[in-house]
Amino acid sequence: MSGGRTILLIVQDLIFSVRIAEAARALGFNPVDTDLDALPVAAGPEVALVVLDTGYRGDWQAILRALKSDARTASIPVLAYGSHVDVSASRAAVAAGCDRLVTRGKLMAELPKLLQGTARQA
Repeated sequence: MSGGRTILLIVQDLIFSVRIAEAARALGFNPVDTDLDALPVAAGPEVALVVLDTGYRGDWQAILRALKSDARTASIPVLAYGSHVDVSASRAAVAAGCDRLVTRGKLMAELPKLLQGTARQA
């Protein structure tokens, strides 16, 4: 896991997790499933992107704010996705510092493009 090619997945839905991981691998990334508690430890210089499901149970907003406020991890882009009807989660994601927010439908429709376009380059 070197060269900024790891994508951390904080995704509860197994179907979405598998599809995101497959797309990431096809693009040459190393997808790693993680959870909120492990995110601050897992987020190192090899991480090119964090993909976050705004429907994830737990205080993902606090973890995201901590990630974005730490000088060591602040530059890691976060691609958040969620339900198009959950306006409060969308607002919370933006307020917590996510770099890009899309609906689930857009994520699945444009997955490779979104991963490649949002991930930081090695």
